[in-house]
Parts: sequence; structure tokens; C-alpha cells
Amino acid sequence: MSKKPQGGHEGHGHDDHGHDHHHHDHSHETHPHQLQPPHEVFHDANAGEIARAWITGGHLSLSLHSMAFGKADIWGHVLAGIAQQVAASMEELGHGTTAANLDLIRKVLTEDLNKAAAQSSVLSNKG
Repeated sequence: MSKKPQGGHEGHGHDDHGHDHHHHDHSHETHPHQLQPPHEVFHDANAGEIARAWITGGHLSLSLHSMAFGKADIWGHVLAGIAQQVAASMEELGHGTTAANLDLIRKVLTEDLNKAAAQSSVLSNKG
């Protein structure tokens, strides 16, 4: 499965792939594979959703509030928190240890971030 991110901006990330996309409001619909929000958000009037991530057509598709924090470095903390929760949850489900899972996540994340930085550098130098 490809991990190529689609989007990365406010709203929905779509790549044309030669398909006719009909864009209309799905905000009041639920998808059968949609996750429920965490319980605690219903007890916090200030809670806010910052991202939704889906795999569709073999690609990552995001709907996100990229400026939720006003600067990019806070997203590093968010992504690290997601990695920690994934690693711990996998251990709870009998898949490795949290530490080993984090090591694997860190390895692939570092590789993918390096590829993204190289691609971004190439694109920005095309003047």
C-alpha cells in the first residue's frame, strides 16, 4: 500500500488520478468505517478536531486544520503523541512492546520524512 500523502492543507486532500470527483458536503454523513471521537472530547467544550486520516485508493487522504497551532513545530509533538499511542495500543493487542514498536515507527518515519524533505527541496529549486 502506498503511503503517498494526498492533500496536506486545509480541507480535503484530493489528487485527481483522472477521476471525476463530485465535491459536495458530507459533513452530516457517517462512513461505515469511521472511528468514534474519543470519549473525553464530549466533556470538553474547548475540544477541537485537528485531523482525520483515511486510506483510500491505496493512498493517505487527509482532512486537517493545518494552522490549528499557528506554527509547524507543534505538529511534531502531535505526531509523536500519535506514534506513542499507536505503539502502546499495539502492545496491548499483543503486537510487540511499546519501545520496539516506537523504534520501528521512528525508523520508517525518519526515512519517509527524509524522502519528503528531498522531494520538497527538488521542487523548490525548480525555479
